[in-house]
Formats: sequence, structure tokens, C-alpha cells
Amino acid sequence: MKSKKLFIITGFSALALFGLTILNSYSGSKIFSQKGTVQNIEYGKDGYTAYLKDKNGKDFDAVISRVRMQKEYKLLKVGDEVALSGDTIHLDNKVRVLVKQIK
Repeated sequence: MKSKKLFIITGFSALALFGLTILNSYSGSKIFSQKGTVQNIEYGKDGYTAYLKDKNGKDFDAVISRVRMQKEYKLLKVGDEVALSGDTIHLDNKVRVLVKQIK
């Protein structure tokens, strides 16, 4: 009788964990969005990295890739004020945006 209860409890726990994992995967991640002014640009083989400053004076980087953006790819210039959105990487207490959209 004990092994039957243990089997039921273990099965229920596994099912609950599986359900939470599925729900978490469908919840989607939040897309980072930030406005800023382009301060500098460094060109690479697949696109470029733009260095920006937000309205509070905080610096952040934006990786703008032809492969990632495809038809949405745009060239920015120093002084452009833009709103960027995409995934982020945090390096050395600095945010780097992997840009998916430029507005």
C-alpha cells in the first residue's frame, strides 16, 4: 500500500513539474525596449554595434545585425534618436541589446 501511495505522489509531482515547465515556455520572455541617442558606431562584417545614451545619461550598446533583422535592417548615424527593442545581454554592468526592431 505504501509503494502505491509513493507511486501516485511521485507521478503527480512529475506531472505538476511538467505542466509548470510547459506553462513557463509559453509565457514568452519580455522584450527589452529602450530609447536613446547614437553616440558612436563600430562596423563589423555582419552589421554594426551602435553605442547609445538614454535620456538619463546611461550608456547602452545595440548590436544591429543583417542576419537577425533581415528586411528590418537599418543604418543608423551618430546623433539619431531611436527606440530599439530586442533581447539583451548584460556585460560588465552594461546592457547590450540584440536588436530585433528599430523605430
